[in-house]
Amino acid sequence: MTRRFIGVRWWLGAAFALVAAVSTAIVVSQFSSRSESAFRVHAAQLAVQSATLAAAEVEGADRAGTLGPRLPTIAQHFDLDLYVYGARGQLLAKAPARTKFALAPPEQASALHAASADQRRAFMTSSGGIVVVGAPLAVAPGVAIVSVSRRPDVAAAIGILNDQALRAGVIAGLIGVLVGLLFAQAIALRLRRLTSAAEAIAAGDFERSVRYRFRDEFGALAQSFDRMRRQLRRSFRHIEGERDRLRMLLERLHEGVVTVDDQLVVQFANAEARRVLGTRLAEGDQLPEPWSTFSLREFAASLFNTGSALAQAHVRPDEERALALVGIPAQPESDTVLIVLDDLTEQERRELSEREFVSNAAHELRTPLTTIIGAVEVLQAGAKDDPVERDRFLTHIEREAERLARLAGALLTLARAHAGQERPRLDAVSLAELLQEVADDTRSADGVAVSVECPPELVANVNRDLLEQALRNLAENAVKHTPSGRIVLRAYAAGTVVNVEVEDTGVGMSAETQQHVFDRFYRGQDRDAEGFGLGLAIVRQTVRSLGGHIELDSAPGEGTRVRIVLEQARVREEAVA
Repeated sequence: MTRRFIGVRWWLGAAFALVAAVSTAIVVSQFSSRSESAFRVHAAQLAVQSATLAAAEVEGADRAGTLGPRLPTIAQHFDLDLYVYGARGQLLAKAPARTKFALAPPEQASALHAASADQRRAFMTSSGGIVVVGAPLAVAPGVAIVSVSRRPDVAAAIGILNDQALRAGVIAGLIGVLVGLLFAQAIALRLRRLTSAAEAIAAGDFERSVRYRFRDEFGALAQSFDRMRRQLRRSFRHIEGERDRLRMLLERLHEGVVTVDDQLVVQFANAEARRVLGTRLAEGDQLPEPWSTFSLREFAASLFNTGSALAQAHVRPDEERALALVGIPAQPESDTVLIVLDDLTEQERRELSEREFVSNAAHELRTPLTTIIGAVEVLQAGAKDDPVERDRFLTHIEREAERLARLAGALLTLARAHAGQERPRLDAVSLAELLQEVADDTRSADGVAVSVECPPELVANVNRDLLEQALRNLAENAVKHTPSGRIVLRAYAAGTVVNVEVEDTGVGMSAETQQHVFDRFYRGQDRDAEGFGLGLAIVRQTVRSLGGHIELDSAPGEGTRVRIVLEQARVREEAVA
């Protein structure tokens, strides 16, 4: 349950008002009580003096035997209602001060009782308007006189005094409340300035200063607060500088770096992280789910679990990419986690290229090396002594050595292209000449004709060594599986696309073999069991490096056609005028 906020100006003003009201009430009460008491004492003293003088006159009249006719005169003279009582309390005589007697107050009986006991006592009504005095008379024991003095002036004075005191108390209380509210407002205003400055600092604004005009406790507090603000400003500027330097460093890293909070909102992502995740990731965006095979959000959320440790994961978004993820959990004083993304694609590609280069080299260099070794053995066996045979075998060695050099260069180019380090150099290549050269070097079985079908003017923009390597592999594969019939090396243009085909009338392939024939090290039951299963895999890799693709059309017993489709490779030559 949220407590209601009560400003200091209200409860401090209420406190001031309460103190002022209580103080005023006490002062007014004391003043009124003392003033009223003074009025009453003075009125009682006057009434006693008048009653004493009247008693003396009554005693003299009694001795002279003229009490009856003299009592009214005495009563009027002293402005007292006089009552003379005998020893047994019987009323002997009475006379009013005016035309009528005052209403007998209850205090009259008390005054008679005191006078009968030979005591002089004065009693005043609660309003202060009547004073009753009882006094003994010396004419005889137990004889007493009771005088009633009417004092409307005292009653009026007491009433006025009480009214004025109440009014003065109310005015003083209101003034105290107003003064208290003003002081509370002044204090609250100074506190609000400190609060406003604190909220500005909390919002990151360190430029709002706090003024302190008075050198009191609030001024000292404001001065300390402003000194703290300046120190925080220096500290945060230093932190911002370090943060900017850290951001620049992270932007230059080869690894992707992403920080997210417990709501999986991105706080920072460098350029490599945006590239790896494949999205324009900005601060404040939700952490994306870029891969269908791995949940990046679940990986990040697990780092916020209590007791979580360093987490690692390997992700393969597709067949060609490989990523390594490292998650650093949140620290006790932090609410963010760090995710490092390392793109292993290039590393794995280089390693794969190295392995494939070795296997490709072993496969491709085997044929020319075998020819060279065979020619050397024949020469050593005695052919060197026959000039004709010697020249023929030396020509074989020279031709295969040149082919070996071209193969080595093609393999290196293929390896660099596959690793993404270098794109193959493209040249304008006459396809008719290239196909004829490959056909001339193709050693088919007896009864198998090798022919070329290609317009002589057809020129393609390709890497000659790579295309030659692919065609030789296709031709050798056709020779192995064509015991009779023919092998055709064909090239033709279709718009900007150049198609290069190797077609044979051999044994063909089953549907299952066609699905895997371009896989590395695959040797189907209907394929050559003596090979390594690398020839057609190298062809596919080579064609990909040339920016093309392969199409296969085959059926068991009906031969095979392999088509290399080179897009945007045709060179259109201008006709000579």
